[in-house]
Amino acid sequence: MQYPKISIITVVRNGEKDLESAIKSVVSQSYAHIEYIILDGLSTDGTLDIIRKYEHGIALWKSEADRGIFDAMNKGLDLATGDWVFFLGCDDVLASPTIIEEVVAEMTDADGIYYGNTYLKKSNQIYTGKVSRWNIALRNISHQAIFYPRSIYKQKKYNLDYKLTADHVYNVELYSRFAAHFVYMPKLISIYNDLGMSSVNIDHRHKKDIIGIVYDNLGSAVGSYYWLRVKVSNFKNSLKGGK
Repeated sequence: MQYPKISIITVVRNGEKDLESAIKSVVSQSYAHIEYIILDGLSTDGTLDIIRKYEHGIALWKSEADRGIFDAMNKGLDLATGDWVFFLGCDDVLASPTIIEEVVAEMTDADGIYYGNTYLKKSNQIYTGKVSRWNIALRNISHQAIFYPRSIYKQKKYNLDYKLTADHVYNVELYSRFAAHFVYMPKLISIYNDLGMSSVNIDHRHKKDIIGIVYDNLGSAVGSYYWLRVKVSNFKNSLKGGK
């Protein structure tokens, strides 16, 4: 029996506070066929000392300048050799020591885009459930809960025009072409720090472009629905602001 290789990529800069927990959650996995890659963006704290401490469990690590998180993630995609790739944030952890083994047991389609749930620590909720053409426009699949096959990740990179939410654009574009290959697993994949940069900041380019991206990739009906939802949300926010 051939066991698929899972490439796990962590991108970090000055993550000494949380990185060790993320690394431990990977190197303690029961599944043996993991390629762990860490890409550091020239950290100035104790991050590199932590990485060196766990070098025995890391296939490859680099410390070099990048143009932001998605540029570093694209570098990771170039370096990865796994049958599937998965991104784990430096301040996130895998949900259990057996979760990769559990996920691999369900990987029967070599081109399958497998995804599950993540637990949002600050919000105290499970995110996101099964996506559809209608709801993927409104809520992204967390990249801490999705496994991309080699046939996808070696052909498609993140659009660096979107500094914080390029993964949403990536997933919407993939869903428009490969919806049949999206496979939902009702499993908790990771515990996600929703106080991270993309959770508390706004990607203004994404906000400007997303309606057009939804129209182009998911159709006019979904685009119109999304437009209406945005208008309603903006109206509700304006009422709150006026109080």
